[in-house]
Amino acid sequence: MKKRAFLASVLTLSMAFSLAACGGGDKDKGTATPPPAAESQPQGSEPAGDVETVYLKASHVFAEGHPVYQAFQESADLLYEKTNGRYGLTIYPNGTYANYSDSITACQMGDLDIACLDSAADWLESAGVLLAPYCFQSYDHWAAYKASDLCTEMRQAIGDAVGGVVQLNMYNFGFRNLTANKEIRNLDDISGLTLRCVNFAPYSTLADVFNVPITSIPIEDVYMSLQTGLADCEENPLTQIVTMKFYEVQKYLMKTQHMLAVSSTIINQDLWNSLSDEDKAIFQEVFTRQGDRIDELTVENENALIQTCVDNGMTVIDDVDTTPFRENAAKVVESYPAWKDWYDQIQAMA
Repeated sequence: MKKRAFLASVLTLSMAFSLAACGGGDKDKGTATPPPAAESQPQGSEPAGDVETVYLKASHVFAEGHPVYQAFQESADLLYEKTNGRYGLTIYPNGTYANYSDSITACQMGDLDIACLDSAADWLESAGVLLAPYCFQSYDHWAAYKASDLCTEMRQAIGDAVGGVVQLNMYNFGFRNLTANKEIRNLDDISGLTLRCVNFAPYSTLADVFNVPITSIPIEDVYMSLQTGLADCEENPLTQIVTMKFYEVQKYLMKTQHMLAVSSTIINQDLWNSLSDEDKAIFQEVFTRQGDRIDELTVENENALIQTCVDNGMTVIDDVDTTPFRENAAKVVESYPAWKDWYDQIQAMA
């Protein structure tokens, strides 16, 4: 792992808008070469004495205003403060360092220090259960899971399976919901529509949950595809729906809450192993708080995001009959035997 020292305490890039749901979602973003950073002075005092700040590169794909973006900024300040200026973060938001997948690879190799990771189903099939449809019933259910020994066990297993990284936390940035240009209150209402969603499991299992054909369209092209009718409906967390202004091309927001957008923060393993026990404890404190903060912001922002949709002409349908969707979801889970053990334990916490 290469450690680089720069003049500013925290370097944060503010680049042209480009947002994808990490973990909760869209990995279909183009790779971006890291551009020159713009300096920004952090909160807190200068390093004491002759301490030289080591700046760690952190990458995520979220735009300003997103809970993950905000929590990373706060974590940069807190890490600098807790280490008395010995460590800072150079944050690359909006996919400006690399896309989601390439950031993980860079973190494994040590070219990047900190990145985001979703359920890690690409490396550990059983981890896909975190994005199984209707796996989590509420934010309280998610909180119970995070506080459990199972969460600790899964984080360890995921880090081992991915290789070269340590998973520092888990967090969510909201339930995924349907949008369309017609009211969808039950399974019959969605019949005949084409759903845009991410075309790999577990996201692609929504074809079976809703009994509809799906089409995979890059997130940056979804707005146009909905406007032109290439896709009839889409599904995303509220953060994505609002940021991408889907309310301009979709009339209805259906609160199906069919999947929780789950992700995490990872750190390069060689870097982690090089830290003293004292610094490991500090890093763990800072990034545990980050995960909890993202959860907190997600819940706090939800009503405001819904109101933004309403203010921009959307009608919210909150009495959707999700029973048939849940019945189909149960069949999906049965088709993934690797999920069963962890799924059953998670359901017992509801």
